[in-house]
Amino acid sequence: METRIIGGQEAWAHSWPWQVSLQLSSMPACGGAIISPQWVVSAAHCFKRYNKESLWKILAGRHDLDKPQEPEEQLVQVSRIISHHGYDTKTKESDVALLKLEHPLVFNEFVRPINIWMTPLPELLKCTITGWGSTRENGPRVNRLQEVNVTILSSNTCNEYYNGRIRTSMFCAGKEEGGVDACQGDSGGPLSCFTGTRHELAGLVSWGVGCGRAKKPGVYTKVQQHVQWISEIMNDENTVFEDDLAEEEDRCGKQHLSSCERTLGLAGISVSQGGKLQVDNVTESCPFSWPWMVSLQSNRRHYCSGALIHHRWVVTAKHCSVSAKEDVVVLGLHDMNQKSVQTILVDDVISPMHDASFPPQSDLSLLRLSVSAKLGPKVSSICVPEEDEELDDSWTCITAGWGKTRATENINPSKLHQAELTLVNETACGQKWGDFVNDAHICSHPAGSASCLGDSGAPLFCRKHDTYFLFGVVTWGSWRCNADKPAIFTRVPEYSSWIDDETDDQ
Repeated sequence: METRIIGGQEAWAHSWPWQVSLQLSSMPACGGAIISPQWVVSAAHCFKRYNKESLWKILAGRHDLDKPQEPEEQLVQVSRIISHHGYDTKTKESDVALLKLEHPLVFNEFVRPINIWMTPLPELLKCTITGWGSTRENGPRVNRLQEVNVTILSSNTCNEYYNGRIRTSMFCAGKEEGGVDACQGDSGGPLSCFTGTRHELAGLVSWGVGCGRAKKPGVYTKVQQHVQWISEIMNDENTVFEDDLAEEEDRCGKQHLSSCERTLGLAGISVSQGGKLQVDNVTESCPFSWPWMVSLQSNRRHYCSGALIHHRWVVTAKHCSVSAKEDVVVLGLHDMNQKSVQTILVDDVISPMHDASFPPQSDLSLLRLSVSAKLGPKVSSICVPEEDEELDDSWTCITAGWGKTRATENINPSKLHQAELTLVNETACGQKWGDFVNDAHICSHPAGSASCLGDSGAPLFCRKHDTYFLFGVVTWGSWRCNADKPAIFTRVPEYSSWIDDETDDQ
């Protein structure tokens, strides 16, 4: 899925004075519309991965993004990002976010707000989308603001094209034969409709398939559906605080703040004077500090770990051989001997194409839960990285799990334990494991293996900008916690489009 100006033209400079460019660390990332001196509206999906306010600025009154500075422009830091609490990353419902600016914009002929369209949207109404996104599918973004006229389509027509996925909070616009559309980089940008006297904001660029394809029109967030939410937030700081809590529950890869502090050390393997092997620097984790960790259980016995990636989906190792309709996922668990927050039956187990090689190439399974997990301080999901996301020294990687191991002589095995892992590059790993290792694997210090740390299906999660991403699932390693053999994890980014396809369809 790509957020998706195709078939358009360069706009007259400053003819859309409410249009802004959202800059992520000074790179143009999304579009937005000014609705008051201190507020901009955009799409929630723009902030799915980077939701720290300090990373974002808005650029208003600009036409050519390649010009070093235009005299009419205003660049303002974002002080709050409030994504709609009902935003669903899978269905794309309620794909709207409000940005509060650090100081108000100065309105003039180049920078001005737009009112929200409040009456029903007539079918076949011609409206205009604007943005600096690509002018062809997967093409480079453009430097000067583009515009294209699109036609509002009926929800029935649109649902035919998109197999019933169009919700009441969305609408489609484009042409049946394609050729006009919004494209990557236009996300969150305005769809403006002319009332006869002025333009009003009807939609925000949300999603679609490809760019400008026949029978795949652009899908837009219907802004009027969210007017009450918008006005509550703009008028009432207390609501903003409550909304922040709801938003916090919905963010992936975030640790919840707690007073407990336990330092993470780099795992190592040492041999005592008596020749006894032990794993060092493994500690009990703070209760619920890794809220995406789940225990897979059969007859109330833990046999594997997994990670929650969405309120309906868990990732684990295929070799855990989970039984659908029999085994359960236990969430919000720290100590195996205490009652969990939630226990949910596994509804279905989906694995990539059957793979008979040994060791398995794609040792990964997706578990669909029979009901959605309730997210909160003790249960939340971890982010899945994009396919092209590479690990380098700027990331910190951690694994966690339960169970008795060489690592847990001084730790209660029924309590979740953790360790930071150093990564081993593919060349060095290949010298130890030969052709078994390829691009679909990540290698770590030997302590990461199940024989050392003790848990099959244990996730490897890595942190950048205070957000954790699921990079690996422990697959194999040495049988005897050999200090010479790196631990092997299935590389999750390799399967991110497969994960998206499976979880999107259901």
